[in-house]
Amino acid sequence: MLLFVLAAAISLAGCHKDPPKSYEETDMTVTYYNDGFDFSTYNTFFLPDSTLLKTNYMSTAQVSDFYEDGGLSEQTLALLGERFRGLGYSEVLSADDADFIAVPTILMMKSDETVWYGPGWWWGYPGYGWGIGIGFGFKGADDYWGWWYPVYPWYPQGVPVTVSTYTGTMVFEMLDGESYRTVLEWEATHPDPQPEDNPPKLEINWQAMIEGYSTDDGEYNRERALRGVDEAFAQSPYLNK
Repeated sequence: MLLFVLAAAISLAGCHKDPPKSYEETDMTVTYYNDGFDFSTYNTFFLPDSTLLKTNYMSTAQVSDFYEDGGLSEQTLALLGERFRGLGYSEVLSADDADFIAVPTILMMKSDETVWYGPGWWWGYPGYGWGIGIGFGFKGADDYWGWWYPVYPWYPQGVPVTVSTYTGTMVFEMLDGESYRTVLEWEATHPDPQPEDNPPKLEINWQAMIEGYSTDDGEYNRERALRGVDEAFAQSPYLNK
């Protein structure tokens, strides 16, 4: 399953012939749904107690900030609950009473790529490239260069440069309540499951993914993420009660 981030990191890795005129040009919102399911049968939903976070670069302190009272985890849960209540669904306090489980997940990942810097624009690299790191682009030991990088005549041929890209994905999912409870019951009776045991499948009837480039401006990132959330629900009129 595909498991964006509200304030801290919103990015989509890639290379472009030219830098985008604005980050909004690279933001992307995608929704998936079970076209054979009748969403009118859903009336109630349950929210977990926290947002699932997956990251490969955040420090322990940053993860703690994510889960602190009023932190990004709670903000994301509040946002998702607000949107489903606004559609006419009622929130319940137990997964046992819910028609679906509203699950938010945030992935915050860092990837490093080495490119060879030489004569011309990004010699030896497929197309012009640009990367975004902390403060944009190429990171030195304690500093970085600007947003768009000309090749300087004194720069030696074939020098490797590491480009760091910070990516984020915000995902909202509707897990079918009945199938969720069935899976839990099956797991309770199969402590040591075997491949031939044929476990029940967890039914996910709707999923939204919001992606885009990160910047150093957290408020700007937040505005774009919220815009993506609006787009996700606008793309899903079948969710309205």
